[in-house]
Amino acid sequence: MINYLKSIAVTLITILIGSIIITILNYFNILNGIAHKIIMLFIPIIAVSIGSFNIGKRSTQKGYIEGIKYGFIWIVILLIINLITKNLTITSIIYYIILLLTSILTSVLGINTRKN
Repeated sequence: MINYLKSIAVTLITILIGSIIITILNYFNILNGIAHKIIMLFIPIIAVSIGSFNIGKRSTQKGYIEGIKYGFIWIVILLIINLITKNLTITSIIYYIILLLTSILTSVLGINTRKN
């Protein structure tokens, strides 16, 4: 449980830092328009990948199982936020599937890079 909380904290910090950097770049008109939107889509994917990699590296079970659990944690968190804001669309569901697949793949990579 502690490993999940640590990885969730790492993911949240990564999202926060990435969002601050992108906001600063957008404020100074260095990055705007479609490039801004694309990078804002990739920040949570990268953050979940980092957290999932950490989970996989600390795991004693199969990597894909840990990735599924970690991915579902994030999907539940994001679904709750979307249901509160009433912003649930088919595009967001596809995005959650991409987050889940990314979580599974990077958790498997994390468990494979672990030293025995």
